[in-house]
Amino acid sequence: MVKSKYISDILDLLLEGDNEGLSARQQLPFITEDNFDYTGGGLFVQFSHSDEITKHKVNKQDLILDGVKIQTTEYPIEADATLFFKDGLINYLEIWCYLGDYPNQDLKKYTLTQLWNNSPNKTITTEN
Repeated sequence: MVKSKYISDILDLLLEGDNEGLSARQQLPFITEDNFDYTGGGLFVQFSHSDEITKHKVNKQDLILDGVKIQTTEYPIEADATLFFKDGLINYLEIWCYLGDYPNQDLKKYTLTQLWNNSPNKTITTEN
C-alpha cells in the first residue's frame, strides 16, 4: 500500500475515468513506494509489489497514463504526473516539473487536476 498521501492522491486521479485506468486501479492495494529519486527537475517513484498483483495485470503491457497537473503554493512550481507500466503492472511514477525547481520532498499543500480529454475533471486540494 502506498504510504505517501501526496503520491496516493496522484495515483487516485490517474487511475480513474477510463477503462484502462479503472482496470489498473485494482493494483493499488499491492504496491508500495520502493525508491524516490529527486532530480531537481522532478521526481521518479519506483514501486515494488506483492505477488498477488499479477491477478490484476492490465492487457496493455506498456501502458502509460498521464494528465494530472500539479500546482502548489509552497513553491513556485507547476508539474505533470505520468504513470508507467511494465508487463501490465504499475512500475513507476514520473513527476516532471515544467516551471521552477522541484523540491526534494513530498508536497503538503497542493492542487492536483485531471487534464485529459473526457476526464471526470476531478481535483484534489490540500492545505496542510
